[in-house]
Amino acid sequence: MEEGAMGSTPETAALITSIMKKREELLKEWEPLPGRISELLEAGRITDAHERHYLAFVEREVSSIVASLRMPLPPPRDRRGVDLIRRQKDWLEVLEDEMTDAIDMVNFLCKRHREEAPRALLRKPMRCFRRPMSFNYHTPRKAYYLYRVFSNDPRLKLPSSELMPSLHQAAQVEAAAVHDHLVGIDGTANELLGWLMAADKSLRVMAIAGPAGIGKTTLAMELHRRLRCQTHFQCHVVANLSRRPAHRSKQLLQTILKQIMEQLEAPSSPNSSEITMLEDDLELLARNISECLKDKRYFALIDDIFYGSDLEMIKGAFPNNNCSSRILFTARDEQVSGWFLSNYNGVVHKMKPLNDSDSEKLLRTKAFSSMDGCLPDNLRLLCDEILNMCRGIPLFITSMADWLKQHQQQYGSSAIPRVEEVRLLLKQFEHWLSFHYSDELRQSSLYLSMFPQGYVFEKDRLVMKWLDEGLLSELHFSEMVDRNIITPAARNCGHNLDEDDLCKWQVNPFILRFLASRAAEMGLVFTSSTLTLAPSGGGNTTRIARRLALHHPDPQLPAMLQQMDLSQTRSLLISGAVDRTTVALDKFGYLVWLDLEGWENLKDEDLLQICKMFMLRYLSVRNTKVSKLAPQIKELRILRTLDISRTKISEIPSEVCDLNYLEMLDLRGTLICQLPDQFVQIKWLRHLIVGSAGAGSGMIYSDQTVLTKIPETIHQLRYLKTLATIDLSEFSTKSVESLGDLEQLEVLTITWSFHQCSDKDHQQALRSSIEGCRKLKSMTIHCGLGCSMEFLGSLKEPPENLEKFKVIAGKFSRVPQWIEKLHRLTFLQITVCKQLADDLKILAGLIELQHLVLGLEFIPEKAIVIEKEGFKELERFSLDCPVPWLTFEKEAMRKLTYLRLTLHAFPASDMSVPSGINNLKELTEVTICYNVRYINSPNIKMTTDAVSKEVAKHSNTIDLFINGIRKDVIRSSDKKEESATGSEVDAAEDGAQAADEAALRTAIQVQSEIEAEGDDVLLS
Repeated sequence: MEEGAMGSTPETAALITSIMKKREELLKEWEPLPGRISELLEAGRITDAHERHYLAFVEREVSSIVASLRMPLPPPRDRRGVDLIRRQKDWLEVLEDEMTDAIDMVNFLCKRHREEAPRALLRKPMRCFRRPMSFNYHTPRKAYYLYRVFSNDPRLKLPSSELMPSLHQAAQVEAAAVHDHLVGIDGTANELLGWLMAADKSLRVMAIAGPAGIGKTTLAMELHRRLRCQTHFQCHVVANLSRRPAHRSKQLLQTILKQIMEQLEAPSSPNSSEITMLEDDLELLARNISECLKDKRYFALIDDIFYGSDLEMIKGAFPNNNCSSRILFTARDEQVSGWFLSNYNGVVHKMKPLNDSDSEKLLRTKAFSSMDGCLPDNLRLLCDEILNMCRGIPLFITSMADWLKQHQQQYGSSAIPRVEEVRLLLKQFEHWLSFHYSDELRQSSLYLSMFPQGYVFEKDRLVMKWLDEGLLSELHFSEMVDRNIITPAARNCGHNLDEDDLCKWQVNPFILRFLASRAAEMGLVFTSSTLTLAPSGGGNTTRIARRLALHHPDPQLPAMLQQMDLSQTRSLLISGAVDRTTVALDKFGYLVWLDLEGWENLKDEDLLQICKMFMLRYLSVRNTKVSKLAPQIKELRILRTLDISRTKISEIPSEVCDLNYLEMLDLRGTLICQLPDQFVQIKWLRHLIVGSAGAGSGMIYSDQTVLTKIPETIHQLRYLKTLATIDLSEFSTKSVESLGDLEQLEVLTITWSFHQCSDKDHQQALRSSIEGCRKLKSMTIHCGLGCSMEFLGSLKEPPENLEKFKVIAGKFSRVPQWIEKLHRLTFLQITVCKQLADDLKILAGLIELQHLVLGLEFIPEKAIVIEKEGFKELERFSLDCPVPWLTFEKEAMRKLTYLRLTLHAFPASDMSVPSGINNLKELTEVTICYNVRYINSPNIKMTTDAVSKEVAKHSNTIDLFINGIRKDVIRSSDKKEESATGSEVDAAEDGAQAADEAALRTAIQVQSEIEAEGDDVLLS
């Protein structure tokens, strides 16, 4: 049956009928509201400026809702259309709930107005005695709810999987890439091949994990090719998982079973028609596969595992038959892969972006067929820009290289593409840049298009912006990292492990341009570059620029803005050198969200106009030249977030204390020395952040930070969740102890002076306050240099939910005993002064510990032995020790991927150097740091040489950094592996290549046929 016939099914027809009926009912109720509100405003009875503003906002949102209700439903041509219609039904139900409150509010206002009408003659003489009209309904809250309801209209979102590449397309692209010249993975392929070829009859399972476009499939297919050159399998299957959740399991198992039948020619196996009959019985399909393979040596390559349930399905289909069988799969989620492989003899290989050298090599060899020769300056600059955009992602590099090659062939080698032409390239492979998003993830992704190119942000700030925009939630951040939408801002992000809060992120430059284009096409977000796509006056109201981002000056900008109804814009972002004379802020009267971070031309007087935007809930002037907050800031009565960090503001006006609904205030990097005493009147404040401009938790840098004095009555803000960084150096013992009254506090960062460390009353006060904060998840203490924090060792009831504990510059004689009770601790930074075996046992027993920053202020008398027991979840380990005499036993720290050693110029012997680093099986990066003045120190030389040798003989390819500079390490096994595998591969390569291509074509064809069959069955 054709997809178009789907709309004729009785269920779909009934659904459409019910929706149309509901829309008509709602229209009858909603349509009169804008007119009634307009009459109220024109009558002049409501004189309060704020109330009039809120009501005018309601009128605009209701008008938008009415216009949306009049829009036609999307045609139900396929599953996506039907899904959109179903979501429209859900939206109408929410709209019906909101309608009752909206009508009641308008009726209440009209009734009050009619009751006042007979008294019109008395208005003038009574005006001086009249009290302002009081509302039983919270008008601004209702206005905001209506704004959120309209924004959630499903027709403002991309249809599910609209841009999803077909399996056939994906497999063809990957198949074509298999025999390309491989760059940056040859050594890795040799290593993984050795593990797969080991003389082990048990079932071995390998996962290749990493974000989209990183080269997982290319590496997996290369391993498959080499294995087929050297090892005979009785059966091999290659399959991709469909991205349609409802059919992925069925189609995968059918594909595998068909391939097995063709290769084994088993007469007892079910034929094609029987497979179709079994399509809804996944257990029976899996059992048939297992039966066929029970005594066969098989190899299975399964691409794009996405859900944990996919792995459970594989588990039931592939038997562990002791025939030296192998399973290789690719996945984006490393944790899911690791969990599954814990039940097998298996490993996870994590893919990383190509380094700069390999990135350039891949681009030039694919675009120009060679690395030889010098490129013209303008072409070289273009290549540099392309590489900067692609950020080491092979898929992006090869796509750009193909386009460059085509351009050179079409226009000649002397023709240099313009930047505008580079942007057009996105259209040629945009199907690769979209994946199967949930609605919420799709909205969050498209929201990122508001950011300018190169914008760097902290995770918490982005999540906060999402929440202020009504988007969900923190989980999307991790998923976007998995998909390569969000990437680390710098390749060395994380090298400063003890400054974990400083890790910065940015939207992948390559994807950002694509997101901006797609967001504009859907009318969700318009930027300086996409404003021409916005409709002129009288256009579809759902395409009005409700979100607008202006990043750079454009002479046509004033004309384009004049053609838009800016009163409908709800979110505005301005940055860069946009001319303030071209952007009339007074036209944006009904903003809910205003972000002016980094706007070079923002002036103090502009804040006066901003203070008239009474519906604002989010305001950021971060990193601007603003030097003063106007007293009129109090007019923003429903403001939730105020970010004035990294500005020249030196004083908080007392009027800020009138912002009763303020929940988040960021003062980092300002010149504000003191908060007003009445600051504690902001009773709903949840997050207060002061301190350095660069840290998520208010880090302290003595050479650049103004410590903002916070009132000692801060404990009266009972809803505080984040308090960072509070300077306690002048707090009385009573005030320190009163911090324990903050029962909702989750994040606390303090400074603790040298004299407080030695004062018993202050010691007891701090212990008491920590014990009182039962919900505390993160605790950071900045101490005076060399402060003894031993008094915290007697803490009786530490917060049981503590996930992060950091003591900076202070030290303990030993690890406090109570730390072993912190079963949720994931990050620990601590310095100890004695070598005690029990301390290591405490640290090793922290079952959730992932990051450890350990300072040792002593020279070890014997090796510090890391045994295989303990540190089960540790991923990153930083050690600062005069002599890092570490010994890692076999299977120690099984999840450790990052090791950092900070060295000092102390005498040492050949024995007192790190050893056993090659036993850290998951290690991918080692960093050595020391003061360059001590580069000739014998200890530093011995330790550096010892670590380099350990890295060279490691089975993994390890990135070694010394003082931030990457060092090339010649691995001791490289030549052996090359001679052992190279000749065998070359001898069999030609014969296997044709068979490999045939097998891949068969896999693609089989799965395409099954998907087509599945669609026909579903649509019939």
